[in-house]
Amino acid sequence: MKAKIEGVANVAVILLAIVMGSIFLKDRFFTPNPQADEVKPGVQLARLDAWDWGAHDRTLVLALRKGCHFCEDSAPFYRRLLAEHEREGSTTEIVAVFPDAADAVKEVVQTEGLKVPALAEVPLEQLKASGTPTLLLVDRNGKVLKAWIGMLSPREELEVLAATACPSGDCQGTASTTSMK
Repeated sequence: MKAKIEGVANVAVILLAIVMGSIFLKDRFFTPNPQADEVKPGVQLARLDAWDWGAHDRTLVLALRKGCHFCEDSAPFYRRLLAEHEREGSTTEIVAVFPDAADAVKEVVQTEGLKVPALAEVPLEQLKASGTPTLLLVDRNGKVLKAWIGMLSPREELEVLAATACPSGDCQGTASTTSMK
């Protein structure tokens, strides 16, 4: 009898180990790509109430959120981007878009020293952005040319600078691929 109980217990432990292992493996290796539904080049964005895509050759959208520590950690890069933009005379417009209320947006823009037009209460879904920060280079028709998701690496920061530094606006061909985390 004791041998039967030990045998059943061993089988139960083995089955439990198999179930736990399969759950681990499924979560680790077989989950869908979390970026599969994120915005990609070629996606057509909806018209924003407070921004006209057609009024600018290209627009770099900074999708940010108050309290997003990655957005706050990226603020020095955004200030550098704005300084380069002003110094180089780029034709790419830069706009910050927030899902937050206007008073929160004003606070973030002032605190972080971002001297750009800032749009409040824009649902991130309208930009097809699933998180912040998200940077989108958009053409005059609202089509995404390039997308950067999350806090950028130094290499990705250089990509953004290069993609927005074209004073003549004729470097759209360099913005045909995406760099996502």
